Amino acid sequence: MQNIKNFKRYHPDYVHKKCLEHAVGAIFLISEDDQDWYECQKLFQPDTMKVEYETDGIIRSMGYDISAFCPDGCSIAEVSEWPKEAAPNRKWCFIDGEVVPRVYTADELREQATHKRDYRLEQAAKIIAPLQDAVDLDMAADTEKVALLAWKKYRVRLNRVDISTAPDIDWPKAPQIA
Repeated sequence: MQNIKNFKRYHPDYVHKKCLEHAVGAIFLISEDDQDWYECQKLFQPDTMKVEYETDGIIRSMGYDISAFCPDGCSIAEVSEWPKEAAPNRKWCFIDGEVVPRVYTADELREQATHKRDYRLEQAAKIIAPLQDAVDLDMAADTEKVALLAWKKYRVRLNRVDISTAPDIDWPKAPQIA
């Protein structure tokens, strides 16, 4: 099983003139052990799963066709086992020759929680705005007034969520009335 690490861009000393005519926009990559990307592709088996992973192990891409990869700033490895639930969605890592679930740092978990809270606040604001307009213009039905109050309370509870407890956050439930 191949595991060729840390590809970076380089300019080969010699490229055949005919190759350059057809290589407009070509990127030349070389591994940390001086293997040219185009040459080392022949080392990979056609029927194995390959992963493109970053220096911290996070899997950026996966597939069987090695020619579909462009590992600029990454490494490529063949894997013997691929968990059926795994996907190249930044939630999986290639560590010590295995595909494993990613373990997030406390900072990453807080950042994810912040994004989740902010997204929910945006969604609430989209619902609150027309309800508030109806109230402000004295055009609101009783159901709209009830809904507005419920959504405003929800938004206050979202703003009070303690992000520092991520991932163990007790998220408030959105109102079921609109």
